[in-house]
Amino acid sequence: MLRTILSLLALVYVIPLFASENQSSLVKVEKISIPFVYQFTGRIEAVHQATMKAQTSGQLAEIYFDVDDIVNKGDVLARFGNKRQKAELDLAKAGYAEAEADFLRSEEDFNRIDRLFAEKIVSKSDLDRALATQRAAKARLDGASARIKSASQEYEYTIIRAPYSGIVTKRHVQVGESVHPGSQLVSGISLDKLRVVVDVPQDLVETIRQHKKALLYLPDGSSVSSEDLTVFPFADEASHSFRVRISLPAGLSGLYPGVLVRVGFSGDDREVLVIPASALTHRGEMSIVYVGADDGRIALRQVRRGDAIDQGRLVVHAGLAEGESVYTDPTAATVLLKHSLEKAAQ
Repeated sequence: MLRTILSLLALVYVIPLFASENQSSLVKVEKISIPFVYQFTGRIEAVHQATMKAQTSGQLAEIYFDVDDIVNKGDVLARFGNKRQKAELDLAKAGYAEAEADFLRSEEDFNRIDRLFAEKIVSKSDLDRALATQRAAKARLDGASARIKSASQEYEYTIIRAPYSGIVTKRHVQVGESVHPGSQLVSGISLDKLRVVVDVPQDLVETIRQHKKALLYLPDGSSVSSEDLTVFPFADEASHSFRVRISLPAGLSGLYPGVLVRVGFSGDDREVLVIPASALTHRGEMSIVYVGADDGRIALRQVRRGDAIDQGRLVVHAGLAEGESVYTDPTAATVLLKHSLEKAAQ
């Protein structure tokens, strides 16, 4: 008989039974005012993401990293064959050395003629010619210096370096391919700084701008708030929705670019029912609470739960009414219920 009653208990949502003892764990269902939260689905993206492009022409000689490899800022990602650029750099350096020697020689000549002019040994025209020679040598030296900078830059273009620490997401070329300026080489993202992008209906834009607070629900069940929001000033022509970008604090675990997450935006205050989080238990996929009546009966009630509002309370959307009493310890309530069943069976 007892097994039959217990089996029926698992199939129904409310079973009134008399329990005369231990009502101390009962608390009232409260109605409180909290900011209403509008929830949407957003997408995590990296703030820093880039595609490295070729800035010179040549043949790709080496690729040092593959997709999903972790790189540090300044690491060499790829290298071109650079014999031509190296030869041009060496030639520019040789030209600079020659121009520097000419300038030093012209400077010595000018200083010597300047002293002779002061002693009135040479004429003013000799001094002018020495000055002109020195200035011409200085111009050639400056030109040689500019050619070194240009050749050095061309040589550096053959070495592709990571602009920041991150992960390689795509290789656009293979070793041996010939590329030209503008050709895509390697794409990557940084995980150091992430943000969420989410599209919201146009009728909520002003509310979001007014409250300027978002709540991100993390995979582990916790949540984190952010007040660093950017609401785009224009709507999408097709969906008429506005895009909102939310900056996230550093150090959050379990978040990666491309992952979908729930995002909540604070709205105006609304009244909701709350119960202690400890009062909620589960039967399969159902959320259950034990309700205590004034006459001592226990009712097993299915509820539709909402989000936690703090460490100890959560919102209930349906299944309970304000003023009803729930057991904060489902285990103790189960014992009371079993004891009542045993009494009823006797």
